[in-house]
Amino acid sequence: MPVSLLLCEGGNNSPDARLLGKLLAGLCEIRPMGGKYGMGERIKARREVIGENAVFGLLDGDFQENWEQPQNRPRDWIIRGNENEILLGWRWERKEIENYLIDPVVVQRSLGKQAPGEGEYQQALESARDEIAVYQAARVALSACRPRFRDLPSSFGKPRGKEKHTFPDELHEEACRAGLETVVAGHQDSQLVTVEQVNEKFEELLPEFQPNGERFQHFLSAFAGKDLLWAMNGWCAGNGFNGAWSFREKILIGISRTDTNVWEWLPEWRALREAVSGL
Repeated sequence: MPVSLLLCEGGNNSPDARLLGKLLAGLCEIRPMGGKYGMGERIKARREVIGENAVFGLLDGDFQENWEQPQNRPRDWIIRGNENEILLGWRWERKEIENYLIDPVVVQRSLGKQAPGEGEYQQALESARDEIAVYQAARVALSACRPRFRDLPSSFGKPRGKEKHTFPDELHEEACRAGLETVVAGHQDSQLVTVEQVNEKFEELLPEFQPNGERFQHFLSAFAGKDLLWAMNGWCAGNGFNGAWSFREKILIGISRTDTNVWEWLPEWRALREAVSGL
């Protein structure tokens, strides 16, 4: 059955809503719902009201404790009902919306003549990847050890930019270990998690984020797009974009203004449109 209403994360003018409005134009209504928590119950409630399964949701991919290589399609979001499995919607395959916006294909097609040279941009992306790799292992370790009944932050550092994105000053292994301890220590009174537990998970995950690791090789899917963007902040400022968030905004504006079929830019975008269409 085709989707009539798709709930997504973020606010009315969020990157998620803006991109989906272009990707799924003419197919369904896009309605931002803020955070992801409780979205499943909202979907089920709306389905009961209208009497059909035409309401679905789309969630961020988030960090995966057990890594799955990209298949270039969104993952089904399924829960178990009383007697069968229920499809509530999909999860992006990549960590978050920025992972798609900074994809070299999207950058080139959205910015056109303003786009940086392909080789230069790829080098900037890879430099950002190298800089934040250990920090990504630390974030996944925190996410994997997070009690589900209460949120344990999966990042640390200072608030950056107008969106207050948390990002540390130092990204090497020693600094990340200190960051892990700081985050856990700040929540020990209410969290059933220990520094030893998180450090053990960090040690287990770290090889996947090193040059021969699977997540390192697929960093555009596995690493956080916002972190990659912030690590490129200096490069963006030096290349006419007034910083990372300005770079993201120019990409979003380029997407909104293009008269091409945006969903044809990336295989996963095409697969999402097909899923929403009920094909």
